[in-house]
Amino acid sequence: MAAGKQDSRQKMINMMYLVFIAMLALNISKEVLGTLGILNEDIETSIDSKYQKSQSLYTSFNQNKDNPSYSYATAYSSSIKENADAYYDYIDNIKEYLLSKDPNRYKKKVEALADSITDYQTMDKSQYLDEYFFKGDVLTENGIDYVQRFSDFSSFYKSLVDSILVDESNEKTKRTPHDFTQVIDLLDRSFTYNEKVINSEGTEQNYLNYNFEGFPLIASLSKFTKLQSDIRELELQMVEALIDKIKSDGSAVNINTSKTLLDAQPSYYVGQSTSDAKIIVGRIDGNFVPDSVALQIGNQKLVKGRDFTIGGGAVNIKRVFRLAGEKKITGNLYFREANGSLSPIPVEQSLIINNKTDFFVELPKMNILYRGLPNEVRITDPEIQTNNLRVSSKGAKTKAIGNSTWKVYPNSLKDLEIVISDNSNSKVRKTKSFRVKNLPEMESAILYNGKFFLGSDGISKRGLVRGTVTGSKPDDFDYDLTIKVESFDFQIGSAPTRSVKGDKLRSLSAIIETENPGQVAFFSNIVSTAFSEGDGEPIPNVKVRDFSIKLK
Repeated sequence: MAAGKQDSRQKMINMMYLVFIAMLALNISKEVLGTLGILNEDIETSIDSKYQKSQSLYTSFNQNKDNPSYSYATAYSSSIKENADAYYDYIDNIKEYLLSKDPNRYKKKVEALADSITDYQTMDKSQYLDEYFFKGDVLTENGIDYVQRFSDFSSFYKSLVDSILVDESNEKTKRTPHDFTQVIDLLDRSFTYNEKVINSEGTEQNYLNYNFEGFPLIASLSKFTKLQSDIRELELQMVEALIDKIKSDGSAVNINTSKTLLDAQPSYYVGQSTSDAKIIVGRIDGNFVPDSVALQIGNQKLVKGRDFTIGGGAVNIKRVFRLAGEKKITGNLYFREANGSLSPIPVEQSLIINNKTDFFVELPKMNILYRGLPNEVRITDPEIQTNNLRVSSKGAKTKAIGNSTWKVYPNSLKDLEIVISDNSNSKVRKTKSFRVKNLPEMESAILYNGKFFLGSDGISKRGLVRGTVTGSKPDDFDYDLTIKVESFDFQIGSAPTRSVKGDKLRSLSAIIETENPGQVAFFSNIVSTAFSEGDGEPIPNVKVRDFSIKLK
C-alpha cells in the first residue's frame, strides 16, 4: 500500500480493516464496562452485610443503655451512625442523579425476565459527572461541596476517636483501652485527602480531576459504590471497637462494669424458705466471690452463715419470713482492686413474700391477653405442687411449655377466665378474669438503604423498586414480634391495582419506571406473618397498616 495509487477495491479493503479494528476495540471496551458493572453490584451486596452487622450492635447498645459497661457506646454510637448515614446518603444521591440523566439508555428490556436490567456497557461517557463537578478548569459548587464533605468525614471520625481516648485516659480506674487501630488504618487508606495527586505521568493533578474527570460513567459509579462500602466498613469498625471494649471489661469487677442481680422465684410465701434466692454479679462463675459483704433487709443486718452463704459464684439468701410483703435487700458487695483497696458494687433488690390465699398469674409481656398471639404466662400456687397443677379456660386454648409456664391462645371473647385445679385434689379450683384485645395493626414503610420511607418523605424510583415493604410493631406494643410481609396490593398513577406476592416490587419495575415524579404509590391489603420472640412461633394473617408514598 506504500507505493502507487490505490484503486477503489484497495480503498474498500483498507476501510473495512479500520472498521474491524474499531469494532474489536469497542467490544473489548464493552467487556470491560460490563465487568465494572458486575463488580459494582458485588460491592453493593457486601455493603448490606456490613450495614446489618452495625445495626445489630446499635440495637444491643440501646437495649443496654442503662448498663455502666455500655457508657461509651451510649455516648458515641448515635454520632457514629448519624454521620455515616448522612455521608452514605449524600453519595447515593449523586449516583441516583447520574443514573437519572439518561434512563432510557441505561436500561435494557429483557423478555426472559419480563423486566429491565441496567446496561452497564452503555455507560462509557464521562459527560454528566464532568458537568456536575467541573466548569472548565475550576470546580463547580457541587465539586467544592464533594471535596469538603470527603475531607470533613475523615476529620470527624479522627476527632471522635481522639475524644474517646482522652475520656478514658482520665478515668480513675484503668481498664483495657479501646483499640481503634483498624479504624485509623482505614481512615489513612481510604479517606485521606490531598489537594494535589501525582498521576501516572509524574505530574500533579487536583484531587477531584485525578479521581473522576474523563472517566466512563460506570467507572465513577463503581468508585462511589466502593466509597459507600468504605463508609459502612468504617462505621462497623468503630462500633466493633466499642463492643470489643465492653467484652474485654466483662471479667473486671468494679462499679463501672458490674451490677448486682437477683436470681430468685417471682414470689415466695409466708413460712417458705428463700434458700434458692441468690444475689449475683454480672454472670455466674463458680470461682467468682466477693471479698466482703454488707447487706441488710429493712433495718436488719444479714449475718453470714445464718442469713446467707457464699458459694457457686453468688450470695445465697437463706431466710424464712413470717409476714407477707416486699422485702428490700440493700447494701454492698466489695471486691478488691489491684492496688489493694475495696471497690463496692451496690445491691438494691427485692423479694416478694405472699400469703397462701391465692394463685398468681405472671404475664411476662404485658398486663392483658392478645387475641391471635401465643400469650406466655407463668402460673404458681402455694397450695398446688407444680406437677399437679392443671390450667384450662373456656375462652382460650392453653398449652404447657414447662417451668410453670403456659401459652394462652384467646378466642373471640372480650374477657376470659383462667381456671386452675389440682389433679390430686378435686376440691381445689380457682379462677381469674382477664381482658382480651385484638392485635393492633402493625406499622408499615419502605426500607431502602437502611432508611424507612413513608408518606410525604418521598422516594426515588430506584428506591421503590429495590426497597422492601416492611411491617413493625407499634412503639407502645410490648410484645416482641418479627414481621414478615407475605403479600400486598399496589397501585400507582393510572395503572390498575396489582396483587404482589412477597415484600418487593421488582416484578413491577417496568410500570414504576414510566411514572413521573409526584405520582403517589398506594399499598393496601398488606398481609404478613409474625414470629414471636424465643421459639419463633408463626402467627399468620397479621394485618399491616395501609400506606402511600410519593415518587420524587
